[in-house]
Amino acid sequence: MGLLSDPDVGSVKWVRVLKRVHGPVCFLCYVGALVWFVLLGHREFNNETYFSENALLPGLVTNEFNAEQTANQYFNELHSELQANYEETDEMPVPWLVGMMSHIHLEVYTHNFTLRYPLGKGQVFKGTNVYGILRAPRTSSLEAIVVSVPYRSVGSHQKTTVAGIALMLAFAKFARPQKYWAKDIIFLVTQHDQLGMQAWLEAYHGLHSEAEPFHASLGSFWKPGTPKFNMDSFLPNIPFRGRGKKPLNPGTLKGRSGSIQAAILLEFSSPKIRYVEVKIEGLNGQLPNLDLVNLVHKLCQKSGIHHSFGKSYSWIRGRDSMDDWKNGFWTMFEMMVGQIDGVPDGNHGLFHRFGIEAVTLEGRDEMDPGGKVPRVNTLSRCNFYKLGIALESILRSLNNLLERFHQSYFFYMLASTHRFISIGQYMPSLCLLCVAMLIRALSLWVTTLQQDGDYNDKQTNKTNKKPSKHKLEKAKDSDTEEPGEQETKEVTKVKTPEKKKDINMSVLNIGVNYLLVHLIGYGVMNSPFMMAYYGSVYYMKPPEVSVYFGIISIAVLLIFVTPFLPYLLRKGPISYEELSLVNILVLTELSTVCLSVAMQNFSLGFAMAVIYTPLALMTSVHVRGSGKARALLQLLKRLVCLVVHPLVVLLVCMVAYSRHLVADESWLATLSRGSDAAMQAIMFSVVDSMLYGNWLFNLSTSILLPIWLIFWQILNIKVNAP
Repeated sequence: MGLLSDPDVGSVKWVRVLKRVHGPVCFLCYVGALVWFVLLGHREFNNETYFSENALLPGLVTNEFNAEQTANQYFNELHSELQANYEETDEMPVPWLVGMMSHIHLEVYTHNFTLRYPLGKGQVFKGTNVYGILRAPRTSSLEAIVVSVPYRSVGSHQKTTVAGIALMLAFAKFARPQKYWAKDIIFLVTQHDQLGMQAWLEAYHGLHSEAEPFHASLGSFWKPGTPKFNMDSFLPNIPFRGRGKKPLNPGTLKGRSGSIQAAILLEFSSPKIRYVEVKIEGLNGQLPNLDLVNLVHKLCQKSGIHHSFGKSYSWIRGRDSMDDWKNGFWTMFEMMVGQIDGVPDGNHGLFHRFGIEAVTLEGRDEMDPGGKVPRVNTLSRCNFYKLGIALESILRSLNNLLERFHQSYFFYMLASTHRFISIGQYMPSLCLLCVAMLIRALSLWVTTLQQDGDYNDKQTNKTNKKPSKHKLEKAKDSDTEEPGEQETKEVTKVKTPEKKKDINMSVLNIGVNYLLVHLIGYGVMNSPFMMAYYGSVYYMKPPEVSVYFGIISIAVLLIFVTPFLPYLLRKGPISYEELSLVNILVLTELSTVCLSVAMQNFSLGFAMAVIYTPLALMTSVHVRGSGKARALLQLLKRLVCLVVHPLVVLLVCMVAYSRHLVADESWLATLSRGSDAAMQAIMFSVVDSMLYGNWLFNLSTSILLPIWLIFWQILNIKVNAP
């Protein structure tokens, strides 16, 4: 009956249990998440790859490619052309490419694009793409497949792609007279690597630089005649986000085909390679459909080409389960490290945002700069014939598609070339980290509520313990007293209980401080434009130096300023309940952000959760007069908070990466190299966010930095005991 009369009777027990065990439970969730993640590399925790799309029919056609001599001829001619006319320039041999494609009887077009560099003084760069369209004889250009090669000059620090261009032209000449093509094939050569590919894709899909951005279109909701707010009238010389125009002008295409279903990109510097690396990582961690990845690996194997992905090599099959586990884990870990920054590892990564599945085939040999490859010298070398057979098999399988890739996984990780980890297998590791933060938030919430409830219970107990004093007064209506007619009146003298304690909490002050901190993050996100402008105009510094030291200055300033922001927004002192509510809000926000980001880029979301969950769990409200031991503990928490500052995390990662690349140099040289790498990383992330839509810089400044600042506020503000 107690549960029926008092609904709080059953919950009190669970509240006490939660307050007592939430610490160990959160610790177990954190450790369990890491253990789960490590176990994903084992064969028992992942799956063997398979095909979900039956229409692909991989490897069932009879290969007819016989243009090896043609490919060698194109290779030698292009090599001679570059040595003769383009050895000391970055220009692309547009006339030669147009002539070769026209000789094959393709529909040849050139595409011009312009980039106005968004930082600094706004330098202008121009480029040209060349593409030819092979019209399908069986359809009316409703669908298309792209075969693309990025052009790299002779003096480039990257390997040239001369063999890739030669193979593409030879295959185009072979495919031109064939009658079985049901989709157009677009043969594309891009300049400036990813920049040229981004411009071509935007032009192909009708995205132009004149299209106004979202914030500029908000004026359509205003009443006619209402003046719009224009920052140009206040600060006319400072470029705010490119003045509403995109820095990349993609131009227009003179010819186009139908909807692009898939794309295969080739990066071969020489036909005599040892093996092919299949690259799949795209922009912001996007991945191609798993069926396309499986198709490429299977057909490479069928064509007699050794293939690899990360640390997994097709010619190595370990018999020891422990070795398989380690190889699977390191392959998965390397894939996640490559996805964290959101930068695609090839031009294929720019297709994914347009709903086009794409991969890159890169030729490698024993001199590969990625690291030492086991038993690579024992592999037989490839040639144009094997590469052409593999390309023909892939394109003819894609030619069989009746609809877009949709039946297999889009969210996965690879443990090897033939094993994968689905989203249902890797998400529990992240969910455990978020559960730990939510349990911590729930514990703080019930603790705050119980403190007020305990005070009210004490006041009620004081009232019940005092004895009641009764007086009986007889009310007589007549002089005679009859049985049963006696009325007694009970008069109780009860002491009025004390007034209920009000929780000293201002939701308005909390909300204003929370909003202000996030607005600071939004300002930091837009600050590189002003930093680069002032640095180039007044100090003659390059944009990367201005942005790097400007962000460091802002970070140091915020460390000293943000703990005082809550005091500026209120008259009285900050209460324990207010700071506890702020802690609950930031725990909820951090867990929500990690889950939301992980739905698109699991690697970035998981890395954020692993780094910031310990800070979230150890952050607590500091009470005045709590003793020297707690003061020392609070100081250690502040040091940990400084260590996980987003800028410090970036610097530590760059120093560790520099040490990994050059392990024999001094630590001072490593720190200098790591600082330069951090400078370049920040600059690249800023530019990528404006050109390609990379999330990393915007997410770090507008969301992750405010979350860190709120944790820093909680650790540096002292409140009175509740």
